[in-house]
Amino acid sequence: MSSSDYIVVVQCDQVVHEVCPGFLCEHAFNARKDAFAPYADRPMRYLSISCGGCPGRATERKLVNLARNLKKRESLSSDCVVVHLSTCITKSNHHGPRCPHIDYIKGQIRLAGFECVEGSRYSPIADERRAAGLYTCDV
Repeated sequence: MSSSDYIVVVQCDQVVHEVCPGFLCEHAFNARKDAFAPYADRPMRYLSISCGGCPGRATERKLVNLARNLKKRESLSSDCVVVHLSTCITKSNHHGPRCPHIDYIKGQIRLAGFECVEGSRYSPIADERRAAGLYTCDV
């Protein structure tokens, strides 16, 4: 991994539209905990985008646009960005099951030229409920 300047969190479009403002992911990022702990000693900026809706086709277009703007306005390459798939996409939780399009979305991220990491904020309660079988199984 490079010394990235940006973290981009891709959230589930349906969850964003229905209930989640992304506060807990952003809070975990600022506290540098959960999936953001590896960046504890690095100054980084935070962006969040939605996947654009099933199956996530807009992800690549949004990231290509980001890469274009980073190059034009800040002289940065895609190596300065790490894309995190939010936990609402990567794990079953009270919002719903793990995204059935996750592999496609990861491919879109790689196609746009970005590094992809699974996870954002982790909920101990959701982890307990998954372990107890209260949420659908993760694939």
